[in-house]
Amino acid sequence: MTKLLFQRVADEARPPAILGRPGCGPPDYFTEVLLHDLVESGAWLDLELKRPFLALWVNDEDFDNTDSWREPIIGRTQKNVRKFAAMDPVVDLESLRGMKVKLFYDDLGNDR
Repeated sequence: MTKLLFQRVADEARPPAILGRPGCGPPDYFTEVLLHDLVESGAWLDLELKRPFLALWVNDEDFDNTDSWREPIIGRTQKNVRKFAAMDPVVDLESLRGMKVKLFYDDLGNDR
């Protein structure tokens, strides 16, 4: 079975999160809601998943555009990226620059 990176993050976080939590804005913002939930719950996530998850934001062309932070969702998300990176295990965001991210993972054992 193949799982999206985002579903693996939600499932493997401790405490687990809900991907696409109902009533949380447009479906386009499911990653922002997931990140917010992880920060709010103080979730722990293995570095194998935490690094690529954070790299998606670090390598976005708008990551360093602080002018866009005035928009409420972008501003909150940028703060959450930094908060989540500072949570245990700590991730240096600069080390993620240029990291290629695999969005799909084979979940070995479920379809064998």
